[in-house]
Amino acid sequence: MPRHTHGDAIPPHLRAAAIRCALEVVGDLQDVLQYSAPALADHGWARMCMYRASDAMDAIGRFVGVFAAHLVRGGESRAAIRGLLRADRECLRTARPGCLGGRRYLEHDLHRMPEWLTDRVYSSLAFVMLRLPVVLRRSLRSRDTLWSSRCLLPMVDSMDELGRLIGLFAAVHGDVLDESTLARYQHLFQQRPRVNMPTDDDHDYLNGLLGLPGRAEALVWYHVGRRTADWPEGPLGPDSYEEKVFTLLAMLEEQFDGHRWEGPDGTPLPRVRSAAAACLNGLELAKGEDADDPVYWLTGDERIYAEVVATLLRERLAGGRPDSAERDRRSMLEVLHTALNGAPVGSQR
Repeated sequence: MPRHTHGDAIPPHLRAAAIRCALEVVGDLQDVLQYSAPALADHGWARMCMYRASDAMDAIGRFVGVFAAHLVRGGESRAAIRGLLRADRECLRTARPGCLGGRRYLEHDLHRMPEWLTDRVYSSLAFVMLRLPVVLRRSLRSRDTLWSSRCLLPMVDSMDELGRLIGLFAAVHGDVLDESTLARYQHLFQQRPRVNMPTDDDHDYLNGLLGLPGRAEALVWYHVGRRTADWPEGPLGPDSYEEKVFTLLAMLEEQFDGHRWEGPDGTPLPRVRSAAAACLNGLELAKGEDADDPVYWLTGDERIYAEVVATLLRERLAGGRPDSAERDRRSMLEVLHTALNGAPVGSQR
């Protein structure tokens, strides 16, 4: 693969796309975790979990697609890009698992999410959560000639993990919901296979990020790119949502630095699953402190873990913020640098 098509570090426009992707995905994963809770079973866990998991997968897909468009613009071959995207073995959310261990479910069985599926949700969310800070950290490095593969591969793997999870959601409801309903819940109308990337939409997104002229008919993705390049429109104030997300991801990464994330089968270990869920719940608690009970759906132990995370997050934010932060507003990049500053630089992950 010719190095000149990549450069020594990720370019600023792809960094902006990575940042926006991470923020969107964390919000979607929070919703998946929330609606998998037994206390919210009456809110339609199947619909909401498939909606939000699909949204997370598509947010990552937008980043992967514009990344591929950048490589094409730099002269990379389609064959090499397909290899980086692992397009020959992608897992689309239309795929159904071969079996569910002989299990079949009727409507009365699915009032609440089956316990084994809840465990799988925790596993998939941890799988994705632990890869987001890896990509953000790579995007900040001033020199990293392997940034293309090191940023793409974690995101490609995350897309496939979410695809498998969504396929499980659909398979469990195979005898309960018709195909058209499942297709709507899975947002199949907006699924974009990696084998087709980059598409015209990806190139439009890239042009928007770069501020280059776009196609006359590129009304959506070009403007998404422009908004991403200009987002946020002004500096971030203290205690912003973005600062909380970046800091929380750094804390999660630090927790398992130097330790195995996954077992021999590639599944996140139980302590990793619990930590990722606690971080997502703790973020909800930290950003919803004005509500009467921002995490009312949690069990006793889950609430305790979330409160611990929220407390650590507040302490980390207070300790890492410059003295003038109450007066000064900082750029998104400054906030990201501050959040990741305490996390290990020499991680081998």
